[in-house]
Amino acid sequence: MSDVHDRNLQRLTEQMRHIDELALVVLKGHLVLEEQLERIISKFLFHPECLEAANLRFAQRVALARTMSLDEHDNLMWELLLAVNGLRNELAHALHSEKRQRKLDRVKALYLAESDAPEREIADCPDHELAAYAIALILGFLGACEEEVVRFKDYVNTLDRVVNPRRQQSGNTGQRLSCRSVRFSQPARGLVRPS
Repeated sequence: MSDVHDRNLQRLTEQMRHIDELALVVLKGHLVLEEQLERIISKFLFHPECLEAANLRFAQRVALARTMSLDEHDNLMWELLLAVNGLRNELAHALHSEKRQRKLDRVKALYLAESDAPEREIADCPDHELAAYAIALILGFLGACEEEVVRFKDYVNTLDRVVNPRRQQSGNTGQRLSCRSVRFSQPARGLVRPS
């Protein structure tokens, strides 16, 4: 074998001798957070399949989900979510990074600001456990956002049934709303009846 291959194999072996618990928690937790963001977005949209080709990055998904929140768009939890994403990116792209501790400290500070856990309890908490707590807190927040989106979608679907009774009678009960399919029994002042 070549020296390059031996060196690379030795490096891999060294990295596999221990498990980085923080990396494990953050990488897996990030996947669960991303699944939750996808659920929020797909429940809000009438045709989420049209968004698949956009190949949205995590930060773009966060921004999109954040715009869907009526009351919580300014909540600090969004910043905590982005901080976890920043830590995840650092862990995923560098084995040993000087930025790792800085990004972890940002997650800790935001978690402390948002949770009701006393600072003294957090001080002795292992990094991977603190990351797990932060991710769990974010998941609770995103779960509430999903419920908000579902309520909004139910209101829109109810409005659609009232505005488009013909579609409901004809059996087309899909969740499609189209400007062309909306028919008003009496035109509202200032509105032009769609053709």
